[in-house]
Amino acid sequence: MATIERNIYLRSDGRYEARYAQGKDEAGRTRYSAVYARTLEGVKDKLNAAIAVIVVLPEKPKLTVVKALERHLETESIRLKPSTVCVYRNYIKNYIQTFFGDMPVEVLSQTILQDFVIRQIDNGLSALVVQSVFNFLKAGLPEKQGIWDVVLPKSVKHKAEFLSLFEQKQLEESAKRYGGGTYLAIMLCLYTGLRIGEVIGLRREDIDFERKTIAIRRTIQRIKSENSGQKTEIVALSPKSQSSNRVIPLPAFIAELLKSTTVSGYIISGSDKPIEPRTLQYRFKRLLSLSGIRSVNFHTTRHTFAARALEQGFDVKTLSEIMGHSSAAVTLNKYAHISDECKRHHMESLVGVFDQNGDQM
Repeated sequence: MATIERNIYLRSDGRYEARYAQGKDEAGRTRYSAVYARTLEGVKDKLNAAIAVIVVLPEKPKLTVVKALERHLETESIRLKPSTVCVYRNYIKNYIQTFFGDMPVEVLSQTILQDFVIRQIDNGLSALVVQSVFNFLKAGLPEKQGIWDVVLPKSVKHKAEFLSLFEQKQLEESAKRYGGGTYLAIMLCLYTGLRIGEVIGLRREDIDFERKTIAIRRTIQRIKSENSGQKTEIVALSPKSQSSNRVIPLPAFIAELLKSTTVSGYIISGSDKPIEPRTLQYRFKRLLSLSGIRSVNFHTTRHTFAARALEQGFDVKTLSEIMGHSSAAVTLNKYAHISDECKRHHMESLVGVFDQNGDQM
């Protein structure tokens, strides 16, 4: 064919052909069409008419970082606990949306991700949270060679805080005077190491009085309701992890304390509706104040149980299973400082076995 003008050709059959772009297909490739006429003026008229009726479709929007993560979370929410989904949504809203805005996934680079990490640290976010947010980003976005080679802040391990024997005694006495479910909750946590959600979720049917054991089958948490804005609700969830789903032997006096109660349903609330976690935390703080004990959070009761257990010579594996840790290594890592103090105490106890001359007494 002979070219007459740009995109207009004279065919071998004597007709004129004019080609034009009709749009793009789903893959983004340009689609072409053509019109024909016996004269040059005729083909131009047809070309102009064809172009005039072309519907210009809006360009397909590029996938943004935020949208990609929202899709990922929607897919993964089937296998995630509601509380975890709530945490990840907060990551998107509070940190990711603020930094990335409408940034397309395709422009992501190692430099941008490193800047994101630095910005979060500068804003006062803890190293542990920065690591968690970054891991969420990495899990929900496409893998691109090299962009995830980012330097993350190292988390500082804080020593688990626990009550001294004197403080524990003072707290127990104050809790006993307070009575009710609050007393039961504090005593259970001090002598079994339960988490606050686990003790609140304990029901009468979870207690085996014959074997003197309790089964941890649920945890109570307040989380955001689905599709309800800022509203929250109290929900009963499965334990924190598979290892948290456990059976704990009870000290005899704790078993008797539970046996003396006549409540049904949830043990701590004494009804079919669990107590609000914040209510128990508030009461705990109140008891600390009344007892003249320094301000600590409720989780300290769990650490206190671990400290007393190690002081009494519990092996780490047994303690790990009672506390519902994933492994003995987790327990040892968390309470290494307490374990070291116990070892020193036991070593010092050997002094009395020998006299000053090294002769056995």
